[in-house]
Amino acid sequence: MKIETLIYAYLAICAAMIVFNLVCIFIFRRREKKITKRSKDFTERITNQINSCESDPEAEPDASFRKYLAKKLRHVNHLMAFDEALDALYAENPEVIKRFLESLTPVFIYLTLEYRKKNALKAAYFPYIIKKYGVFRGKNIAVISDIMLDLVKEPSLYCRENALQVLYSIGNSEGVLSALAILDSGTRYHHHKLITDGLLNFAGDSEKLGELLWQKLSDFSVPMRVAILNYFRFSSSRHCAAMLRLMTEPQQNDEVCYSCIRYFGKYPYEPAFPYLLDYVGNEDSENWEYAAIAASALALYPSKKTEELLIEKLSSPNWYVRFNAAKSLELLGLDYTQLIDVFEGEDRYAGEMMRYRFDRKKLREEEKMHSHESIPV
Repeated sequence: MKIETLIYAYLAICAAMIVFNLVCIFIFRRREKKITKRSKDFTERITNQINSCESDPEAEPDASFRKYLAKKLRHVNHLMAFDEALDALYAENPEVIKRFLESLTPVFIYLTLEYRKKNALKAAYFPYIIKKYGVFRGKNIAVISDIMLDLVKEPSLYCRENALQVLYSIGNSEGVLSALAILDSGTRYHHHKLITDGLLNFAGDSEKLGELLWQKLSDFSVPMRVAILNYFRFSSSRHCAAMLRLMTEPQQNDEVCYSCIRYFGKYPYEPAFPYLLDYVGNEDSENWEYAAIAASALALYPSKKTEELLIEKLSSPNWYVRFNAAKSLELLGLDYTQLIDVFEGEDRYAGEMMRYRFDRKKLREEEKMHSHESIPV
């Protein structure tokens, strides 16, 4: 092949790419203009309905407006424009918009049924709108929960996550438990952090949800159990006794135990103290994670035993154990004079680790002092 032919082919490809980009820019701008125009129309219609209902708190949008919305919002482009209009109006007066949307519950039930028939991408967008504006917040409507549970089975991550967010906002404990069971039994991976964060957004009775999760905990896989235990850790201190029982069960899974230890590193619980000491004191080179995590948790358990054990672990062969022990000693408030044997001792690694922690602490204090000095009076 001649070099001239290659050059012409390259120029043709470049020209095709330029044309393609220009066409895309034209289409996107045209679409943006359409959405903006539709958004203004929605804003005007919504404002008129709100104003007409303002004099009578019991009044609802008229039937023709509800019919109009049901017809238009079946199309994603119109739904995007509706979202844009609501976003601006919600920022101005959220309480009014909440009441307005509550009066449109039958319309949103109809639209939920309609969007369930669409492909996964379009079906995922509608639950996002429901969650964003809390349309069904606190309303346990069976058909909505059933459709959201169906969407949780979809392969699309966005579809699953948006459906889950709606279930959390509805506040139905049984529905959330069913959704977690569906996720756990499926082949699609759903990150445990998304599950933990979602559970923290649960709008219903959190105590009832907690009871149900404890009852069914053993039915879940280890990753799901860890996600649930992390939810307990970030949500409440009322699970201490149950966490201790779980942690001390014979042949307990390591990841589950780590989650329990982290829980006691957030909420001090005296009955757990001997077990934390034991995890740190019986450090195993193969299972060093127990000692490292427990050493971090001991920062909440001030005592002579704690200090002596953590000082001893500054000489651990494992870097993570040494690091967490030094961090806990710093949080316990030990100063240079109390750790002079460490600084002046023969174990160079222990001395360096504590010196590192003290240097960090000093640096943070200096930065804090300078930031206060820089604030104008």
